[in-house]
Amino acid sequence: MNICQSCGMPMSQDQDFGKNLDGTKNSDYCIYCYPAGEFGKANETLEEMVETCVPFLMKEGLSEEDARNHLFEQLKTLKRWS
Repeated sequence: MNICQSCGMPMSQDQDFGKNLDGTKNSDYCIYCYPAGEFGKANETLEEMVETCVPFLMKEGLSEEDARNHLFEQLKTLKRWS
């Protein structure tokens, strides 16, 4: 399974994938991060992305601190942030 190289979201269905400028599927980034050939939040920092994603991991049962730590460690290894 692919994961978004910006936010770490699993991408298993066609509708999960972002789009290139020509409308084709982008296999690196999800529809939320890369909706139409560019990043939706082009100037977003790694720290801002972590804060955006924390609530999603908290819904899965992680504490806020654990979610933040996990995301920082995971996201910094992804293509957009490395």
